[in-house]
Amino acid sequence: MSDENVILEIKDLKLWYKVYKGYTKVLDGVNLSVRKGEKAGIVGEAGCGKTTTVKSILQIIPENQYLIPEGEILYKGNDILKMNAKEMNRIRSGEISMIYQEPANALNPVFTIGQQMTDVVKYSEQGRGKTKEEQREMVLQAIKDVFIPDPERIFDYYPNQLSGGMKQRICIAMAIMTQRDMMIADEPGTALDVTIQDQIHKTLNRLVDERNMSLIMITHSLGVARELTDSINVMYAGTVVESAPTAEVFKHTLHPYTAGLMEAVPRLGGGGIQSGIYGAIPDYQYPPKGCRFAPRCGRCSERCKSAKPELQDVGNGHKVACFNI
Repeated sequence: MSDENVILEIKDLKLWYKVYKGYTKVLDGVNLSVRKGEKAGIVGEAGCGKTTTVKSILQIIPENQYLIPEGEILYKGNDILKMNAKEMNRIRSGEISMIYQEPANALNPVFTIGQQMTDVVKYSEQGRGKTKEEQREMVLQAIKDVFIPDPERIFDYYPNQLSGGMKQRICIAMAIMTQRDMMIADEPGTALDVTIQDQIHKTLNRLVDERNMSLIMITHSLGVARELTDSINVMYAGTVVESAPTAEVFKHTLHPYTAGLMEAVPRLGGGGIQSGIYGAIPDYQYPPKGCRFAPRCGRCSERCKSAKPELQDVGNGHKVACFNI
């Protein structure tokens, strides 16, 4: 595909959180791109920087808590990091929507579901100029779209009157209620039982396809990524270490970290406890000088300890950051 098809491109993004006596250097040169209509997955263990990466896209990290010393976030060719407050509000209200990891925290407990969803419509491009009744109809239709029965009753409910699965469906409804070009889903099935999780994933997948939206799906689960995404970006300790079309990642796993994630997946046929990956993610305040995966890597060489491998294209849309593949 040509470059015109790239809707989002993150280049060499570094982000440091401010802490007592210094910074935690969480993102260490993230490179990632998403095309129009593409469903891109970001996978990796907890604490590897997945949520920080997508929050930086929407600029929803409090200004006094972080520093971006380097990098670009290009959305439709324009650098988000250089946008003013008015431009960012336009992006958040009409261009990119986000489903947060914990629906209970995403919904305000003192307002009804109808009030919160109506506000989303009211401040969107599609909602301007519409009557209150027309805005209400848009909300009711969005609730129907996520298969919640009796939307008129749900409209007047408070969040605490809904189950976890219904709250998450409401969050999805809010994200797809108005036409957007991109959706970010941060672990949309977290803390839900597997049946509801599967329904939510299928609903999300269907709605994204129907609206021809681009999707960034954050997940710990390789199975979810395999089912729902067109491409996978494997993150480790603040950087993308492997990126490829989904089928290619599973067919030709190249990075040792990705291989470790694959080996840690439980098998339905049994065979004992999976091997997993030795060790833990590094201390972000004092990260390794070279490859951040080096202390846990079975292929580690002296070069890995002193130099950081860059993401290199090895063919078939497959990119990997490793000296020893």
